[in-house]
Amino acid sequence: MSDLVNVYALLRSKFAENNFSLRYPPTYIRELTQNSDKIILAFVEHDVPVKHDRDMCANSPPIKDRSDSDSLNLTGSPLKDDVIVEELELTGDDVRSTKMWTNEEETLGPLSTEAARSLLQNYINQDCRIGSGELWALCSGTDMDRTVLLQLTVYQADAKNNRKFGRGIVRFTGQRPCASITLAELRSIHRQRAVGMTPAPKIHIRQWYNLHPHIAIRLSWHTMTENANFIAERKASVRISQRLAINIGDYTKYGSPTEYLWQQLQRLALLSEKIVDIRANRVSGYEMYGAHSSNAETVEFIKEKVNSILCKFQAVELSDFTFTTIANMVEQVRNRNLTDVMEQLYDVLILNLTYDDLKSCIDYIFQLAAHANIVNIPSNGTRFAHLIQAMIQDVPTLTSAEPYELLLEVGFTKLMHDFQLIFAECGFYELDFETLFQPQLTNARKSRYNADTVRSGGKTISKASVGGRTGSLSQLGQGSGMLVIEKSIPVRHFDEDEVNMKLSRLAQVHLLVDHLLSLEEFINISSIYGPVCEAYLAQRPLGYHQVYNRDTDLLELDVSEEKLVSLTHKLLPCARRVSMSSSNMVQKLETVFYQNAQPILPERFYPHFRPQEDSAMTDEQMFWCLEYDKIERL
Repeated sequence: MSDLVNVYALLRSKFAENNFSLRYPPTYIRELTQNSDKIILAFVEHDVPVKHDRDMCANSPPIKDRSDSDSLNLTGSPLKDDVIVEELELTGDDVRSTKMWTNEEETLGPLSTEAARSLLQNYINQDCRIGSGELWALCSGTDMDRTVLLQLTVYQADAKNNRKFGRGIVRFTGQRPCASITLAELRSIHRQRAVGMTPAPKIHIRQWYNLHPHIAIRLSWHTMTENANFIAERKASVRISQRLAINIGDYTKYGSPTEYLWQQLQRLALLSEKIVDIRANRVSGYEMYGAHSSNAETVEFIKEKVNSILCKFQAVELSDFTFTTIANMVEQVRNRNLTDVMEQLYDVLILNLTYDDLKSCIDYIFQLAAHANIVNIPSNGTRFAHLIQAMIQDVPTLTSAEPYELLLEVGFTKLMHDFQLIFAECGFYELDFETLFQPQLTNARKSRYNADTVRSGGKTISKASVGGRTGSLSQLGQGSGMLVIEKSIPVRHFDEDEVNMKLSRLAQVHLLVDHLLSLEEFINISSIYGPVCEAYLAQRPLGYHQVYNRDTDLLELDVSEEKLVSLTHKLLPCARRVSMSSSNMVQKLETVFYQNAQPILPERFYPHFRPQEDSAMTDEQMFWCLEYDKIERL
């Protein structure tokens, strides 16, 4: 773990003519080092107007890979880790282009190699014995070795207050055809630089492959064989990565199979917003939530439907699901027969209604329950169902946001039922919303519109009771195997934080279904679906309003599946990282050979690295090659 605050302060005070940033590593450094600890970077300032955005990203930690690995660029190369901004909201580091760097990293210009070396050496000459971590300087690559990065590792002072340093250098070695690079050649280069050192037996290899434009696989393995090559071993570690386009236009324009699930989510989010508006005494909360204003004919039509649902015997057939594919199951659930009374009522009440018309229709339901012999009694556990069951004793008077609150709860139940049917009938994962809806360990501040109870004299009292509500509502409870009616339990039970958490989790489940549909279409290896669900739902979800404001969503996990390895056999890698080391009693040398089909450094600063037009015209896959040597004092 780096501890560079004092080092950073010293550099800024002693070398004020230079630009420094205490930040998480830029893309190109993470790709080479596989390290996400904070560093100090020396650079030349460019595009000052965007400096604020750059500094914000610099202080936002990258999403840490649970397997200590890097993400994948699904356009054809290893991708930078995403950046967390405002509670894990992902920035635009997505699949929008083939470049390997972020926009803010284009503001970090290089120093000359001579200036970078002088700067790091001058720091060594300073009397600073506090702090540890890595200092990096971005270089122009115009020297004979084409140096693009210099590194100085500062170690903690020992018991005698002595300091130790390590050094690193990254060189650009040009463009080469993929087929011309051999492991024997790389081993030879390393050994030439490690004269007098004993080579470690293991060579670590990582290769990335594009299975489809948005799906990539990373294979990792080590070898100790002298004549080894770059063909992946059967037991290589496999990491699959998929970036799914999720912006709203995709669901509506292209008719996603899960569009109806997304529309239900949108409807619930809108209901939630209306409830908050009403509780805050905002007029907008009482406005209609549909696309068109309702009229008397619509209200009468809905009341007729309600009467039919509650008071007439219905021959509703249970849906007979037959699992063939996930896509087919999603479609079957979308077209399923609604057998639950509350789901049928919700399906009718959610039609375009004004606040007053919705309240009128719900009042009509209560009147039917109180004065008619309803034959289809609701059985699910929502408060709306309990109230309908209890109407014979007590008819409630709905006020404020209560009509929306009743509808919102039933809507949640309906959508969760849809999701559970999809997963249950597919049979590869058991979706447990009770566990998913457990409160997250955060310090989120409670909304002032949430609380339905207040403390008085050490006792919890309903706000409805405190306010002197005369229309107290009843709810059915279970006791000794018989239904017992309990008085003075209000219909109001809205917690904004709880609702937002449910929306966020349901949005996460929705995107998971889309990920599964994509994997089924392009990979079709059913054994990975269960691990995909576990890994994806184990992540803390983004806020609901953040989820759909991004361009893509990343699914990434380690899997144990030889079939995925076999899919890469006829493909050329889009990137490769090979590391090997040698050591003696004094020091250790590690060499990393990094090759990528795309340049990983901002091209605006390295126009001299671009190949000549005649050399660029080739059918062979070309690799941009970098070599990173790191010397560590033992």
